Amino acid sequence: MDILMDARGATPEEKQRGLAAARAVLGRIGITAERAAEGSFTVEGWDDAGFPPDQEPTEEVYVAAEAWWAADNAAIEACCEGWPDEKRYGVNGLGLIHDPETQLADRGTALARMRFIVAEEDGQQEFHDNRPFLLALAATAEMADGSKARELVDAVTIAYSSLALAGFEPNEPIEPKRLAVLDAVDALEVGSAPLN
Repeated sequence: MDILMDARGATPEEKQRGLAAARAVLGRIGITAERAAEGSFTVEGWDDAGFPPDQEPTEEVYVAAEAWWAADNAAIEACCEGWPDEKRYGVNGLGLIHDPETQLADRGTALARMRFIVAEEDGQQEFHDNRPFLLALAATAEMADGSKARELVDAVTIAYSSLALAGFEPNEPIEPKRLAVLDAVDALEVGSAPLN
Protein backbone atom coordinates (compact mmCIF):
# COMPACT_ATOMS: atom_id res chain seq x y z
CA MET A 1 0.00 0.00 0.00
CA ASP A 2 1.33 3.44 -0.84
CA ILE A 3 0.95 6.89 0.67
CA LEU A 4 -0.35 10.21 -0.56
CA MET A 5 0.35 13.77 0.53
CA ASP A 6 -2.71 15.82 1.43
CA ALA A 7 -1.35 19.35 1.14
CA ARG A 8 -3.76 21.90 -0.25
CA GLY A 9 -1.98 24.52 -2.32
CA ALA A 10 1.17 22.45 -2.76
CA THR A 11 2.65 21.92 -6.19
CA PRO A 12 3.10 18.34 -7.43
CA GLU A 13 6.85 18.76 -6.88
CA GLU A 14 6.33 19.89 -3.26
CA LYS A 15 4.05 16.92 -2.61
CA GLN A 16 6.63 14.55 -4.10
CA ARG A 17 9.31 16.11 -1.90
CA GLY A 18 7.09 15.44 1.14
CA LEU A 19 6.43 11.85 0.09
CA ALA A 20 10.15 11.22 -0.44
CA ALA A 21 10.90 12.52 3.06
CA ALA A 22 8.19 10.28 4.56
CA ARG A 23 9.43 7.21 2.68
CA ALA A 24 12.97 7.91 3.86
CA VAL A 25 11.82 7.99 7.51
CA LEU A 26 9.82 4.78 7.17
CA GLY A 27 12.71 3.13 5.34
CA ARG A 28 15.21 4.08 8.08
CA ILE A 29 12.87 2.68 10.73
CA GLY A 30 12.18 -0.43 8.65
CA ILE A 31 8.39 -0.37 8.74
CA THR A 32 5.73 -0.30 6.06
CA ALA A 33 3.46 2.71 5.72
CA GLU A 34 0.43 0.50 6.29
CA ARG A 35 1.76 -0.95 9.55
CA ALA A 36 2.80 2.51 10.78
CA ALA A 37 -0.59 4.02 9.92
CA GLU A 38 -2.41 1.15 11.63
CA GLY A 39 -0.34 1.81 14.76
CA SER A 40 -1.29 5.47 14.68
CA PHE A 41 -4.96 4.60 14.14
CA THR A 42 -4.88 2.17 17.09
CA VAL A 43 -3.25 4.66 19.48
CA GLU A 44 -5.63 7.44 18.42
CA GLY A 45 -8.61 5.09 18.87
CA TRP A 46 -7.42 4.25 22.38
CA ASP A 47 -7.15 7.99 23.08
CA ASP A 48 -10.68 8.58 21.72
CA ALA A 49 -11.98 5.78 23.97
CA GLY A 50 -10.62 7.57 27.04
CA PHE A 51 -7.48 5.45 27.55
CA PRO A 52 -9.13 2.30 28.95
CA PRO A 53 -6.31 0.45 30.78
CA ASP A 54 -7.37 -2.95 29.49
CA GLN A 55 -7.10 -1.75 25.87
CA GLU A 56 -3.73 -0.02 25.98
CA PRO A 57 -1.76 -0.66 22.79
CA THR A 58 1.34 -2.82 22.89
CA GLU A 59 4.83 -1.39 22.72
CA GLU A 60 5.05 -2.58 19.11
CA VAL A 61 1.93 -0.57 18.24
CA TYR A 62 3.40 2.53 19.93
CA VAL A 63 6.60 2.15 17.91
CA ALA A 64 4.58 1.84 14.70
CA ALA A 65 2.49 4.91 15.59
CA GLU A 66 5.60 6.96 16.35
CA ALA A 67 7.04 5.93 12.98
CA TRP A 68 3.90 7.22 11.23
CA TRP A 69 3.98 10.49 13.16
CA ALA A 70 7.68 10.96 12.40
CA ALA A 71 7.08 10.26 8.69
CA ASP A 72 4.11 12.64 8.68
CA ASN A 73 6.14 15.43 10.30
CA ALA A 74 9.01 14.90 7.87
CA ALA A 75 6.59 14.97 4.93
CA ILE A 76 4.99 18.22 6.06
CA GLU A 77 8.33 19.90 6.72
CA ALA A 78 9.74 18.87 3.34
CA CYS A 79 6.59 19.70 1.40
CA CYS A 80 6.02 23.06 3.08
CA GLU A 81 9.62 24.27 3.22
CA GLY A 82 9.62 28.06 3.03
CA TRP A 83 5.84 28.39 3.33
CA PRO A 84 4.25 31.05 5.55
CA ASP A 85 2.39 29.66 8.57
CA GLU A 86 -1.06 30.58 7.23
CA LYS A 87 -0.50 28.49 4.08
CA ARG A 88 0.31 25.44 6.21
CA TYR A 89 -3.27 25.36 7.56
CA GLY A 90 -4.37 23.52 4.41
CA VAL A 91 -1.92 20.68 4.99
CA ASN A 92 -3.26 17.48 6.52
CA GLY A 93 -0.17 15.40 5.87
CA LEU A 94 0.06 11.74 4.96
CA GLY A 95 -2.70 9.34 4.07
CA LEU A 96 -2.81 5.76 2.88
CA ILE A 97 -3.88 4.94 -0.63
CA HIS A 98 -6.56 2.25 -0.44
CA ASP A 99 -8.14 2.81 -3.86
CA PRO A 100 -5.67 4.47 -6.27
CA GLU A 101 -8.17 4.82 -9.12
CA THR A 102 -10.44 6.83 -6.85
CA GLN A 103 -8.03 8.67 -4.56
CA LEU A 104 -5.58 9.65 -7.30
CA ALA A 105 -8.09 10.48 -10.02
CA ASP A 106 -7.49 13.73 -11.86
CA ARG A 107 -10.21 16.37 -11.61
CA GLY A 108 -11.96 15.49 -14.90
CA THR A 109 -11.96 11.77 -14.20
CA ALA A 110 -13.20 12.32 -10.65
CA LEU A 111 -16.11 14.46 -11.85
CA ALA A 112 -17.09 11.91 -14.53
CA ARG A 113 -16.92 9.00 -12.08
CA MET A 114 -19.03 10.86 -9.50
CA ARG A 115 -21.71 11.47 -12.11
CA PHE A 116 -21.63 7.82 -13.20
CA ILE A 117 -21.99 6.59 -9.62
CA VAL A 118 -24.90 8.97 -9.03
CA ALA A 119 -26.63 7.82 -12.24
CA GLU A 120 -26.28 4.17 -11.20
CA GLU A 121 -27.36 4.65 -7.57
CA ASP A 122 -30.64 2.89 -6.75
CA GLY A 123 -30.98 4.14 -3.17
CA GLN A 124 -31.01 0.65 -1.74
CA GLN A 125 -27.50 0.57 -0.29
CA GLU A 126 -26.90 -1.48 2.81
CA PHE A 127 -23.35 -0.16 3.18
CA HIS A 128 -22.18 3.40 2.61
CA ASP A 129 -20.17 3.91 -0.59
CA ASN A 130 -17.37 6.36 0.20
CA ARG A 131 -16.21 6.70 -3.42
CA PRO A 132 -18.15 9.96 -4.06
CA PHE A 133 -16.44 11.49 -1.01
CA LEU A 134 -12.98 10.33 -2.13
CA LEU A 135 -13.63 11.48 -5.69
CA ALA A 136 -14.81 14.87 -4.45
CA LEU A 137 -11.57 15.16 -2.46
CA ALA A 138 -9.58 14.23 -5.56
CA ALA A 139 -11.48 16.78 -7.69
CA THR A 140 -10.73 19.56 -5.20
CA ALA A 141 -7.15 18.55 -4.39
CA GLU A 142 -5.62 21.45 -6.32
CA MET A 143 -7.83 24.12 -4.77
CA ALA A 144 -5.86 26.55 -2.63
CA ASP A 145 -8.90 27.55 -0.56
CA GLY A 146 -9.32 24.66 1.86
CA SER A 147 -12.51 26.05 3.42
CA LYS A 148 -14.22 26.34 0.05
CA ALA A 149 -13.03 22.86 -0.94
CA ARG A 150 -14.47 21.38 2.28
CA GLU A 151 -17.82 23.09 1.61
CA LEU A 152 -17.96 21.63 -1.89
CA VAL A 153 -16.95 18.14 -0.73
CA ASP A 154 -19.42 18.24 2.16
CA ALA A 155 -22.27 19.28 -0.15
CA VAL A 156 -21.62 16.32 -2.47
CA THR A 157 -21.20 13.89 0.42
CA ILE A 158 -24.36 14.94 2.24
CA ALA A 159 -26.48 14.92 -0.92
CA TYR A 160 -25.11 11.53 -1.95
CA SER A 161 -25.82 10.04 1.47
CA SER A 162 -29.46 11.07 1.14
CA LEU A 163 -29.63 9.42 -2.29
CA ALA A 164 -27.81 6.23 -1.29
CA LEU A 165 -30.05 5.75 1.73
CA ALA A 166 -33.28 6.69 -0.05
CA GLY A 167 -34.62 3.19 0.56
CA PHE A 168 -35.10 4.08 4.21
CA GLU A 169 -37.67 6.68 3.13
CA PRO A 170 -39.77 4.72 0.59
CA ASN A 171 -42.53 7.34 0.45
CA GLU A 172 -40.16 10.01 -0.87
CA PRO A 173 -39.25 10.06 -4.57
CA ILE A 174 -35.63 9.26 -5.35
CA GLU A 175 -35.12 11.44 -8.43
CA PRO A 176 -35.09 14.79 -6.58
CA LYS A 177 -32.33 13.34 -4.40
CA ARG A 178 -30.36 12.28 -7.49
CA LEU A 179 -30.76 15.78 -8.96
CA ALA A 180 -29.55 17.31 -5.69
CA VAL A 181 -26.34 15.28 -5.89
CA LEU A 182 -25.82 16.20 -9.52
CA ASP A 183 -26.35 19.87 -8.62
CA ALA A 184 -23.72 19.51 -5.88
CA VAL A 185 -21.31 17.89 -8.35
CA ASP A 186 -21.95 20.73 -10.83
CA ALA A 187 -21.22 23.28 -8.08
CA LEU A 188 -18.05 21.39 -7.20
CA GLU A 189 -16.98 21.44 -10.84
CA VAL A 190 -17.48 25.21 -11.08
CA GLY A 191 -15.96 25.90 -7.66
CA SER A 192 -12.87 23.76 -8.26
CA ALA A 193 -12.14 25.06 -11.75
CA PRO A 194 -8.50 26.11 -12.10
CA LEU A 195 -7.95 29.84 -12.15
CA ASN A 196 -6.41 30.93 -15.44
